[in-house]
Amino acid sequence: MKNYAVLLTVFNRVELTRKCLFDFYKSTEFVVDASFNIFLTNDGSTDNTSEIIQCEFPEVIILEGDGSLFWCRGMVNSWKYAVENSPINYDGYIWLNNDSYIFPSSINELLISSSEKEDKAIISGAFKSSVTGLTTYGGRLKGDVRNLEPNGGLQKIEWMNGNLVVVPKFVFENIGMLDDTFWHAIGDYDYGLRAIKKDIEVFLSANYVGYCEDHEKIEPCYDQSVPIVKRFRNFYTPLGDDPYLRFVFLKRHYSTFKAIKSFVITHLFVLFPSLLKLYNSKS
Repeated sequence: MKNYAVLLTVFNRVELTRKCLFDFYKSTEFVVDASFNIFLTNDGSTDNTSEIIQCEFPEVIILEGDGSLFWCRGMVNSWKYAVENSPINYDGYIWLNNDSYIFPSSINELLISSSEKEDKAIISGAFKSSVTGLTTYGGRLKGDVRNLEPNGGLQKIEWMNGNLVVVPKFVFENIGMLDDTFWHAIGDYDYGLRAIKKDIEVFLSANYVGYCEDHEKIEPCYDQSVPIVKRFRNFYTPLGDDPYLRFVFLKRHYSTFKAIKSFVITHLFVLFPSLLKLYNSKS
């Protein structure tokens, strides 16, 4: 039997977390010869997340954050605990977002796909909107703004979303955890690209694994209606588009020139949001 650590980080939205966990456990009923331990970092929620989840799902291991971790560092917190404090030497790790609702067959499908790749590749689940039916998350190729649609077979991807991801032990032993240099976003993209540099393949699931609505929106830092001082304050926060973290990412995976160019351009977009609209219209 294989053992998997399931990693989450949450902040408020307890009802979403309840549904996510319910759907996950339902999906594990279709899995043969595997066990799952869930490690959930509650990053300073104010809606009684810990109490409610512990009552309804007493087997979930809940770790407390102070609200400063956000997604990537919260996931690292869960991952470190699973590695350092659990007596189990896990065969793999499963990332799960609390706003991603998976289908009953999904976990079994992803683990079968991982096995087909000898548990030496990353498998990222493809999600679609329950409203539009359009692909929302999963992964894409470099330079393509569109998410790949599942086509019934595993497809190689480069930019990976972290909504539901299987990371086998082999991958973890070669590239480690998510990089907590990245506070909230970018960490999932970085992880997939780090894997590829180590000749580890990253695949999109053959089919949709669940529903997750698209979170794409105009960040306050690029919103013309937001005063310029507030735009810059948002810009340098984990929930903005932190130019320093973007610089690190682009330098690591592309080039120093591209990192510098992006650093300059994004500052211009904050100063003059209309430039971003013009840029996007030509992309």
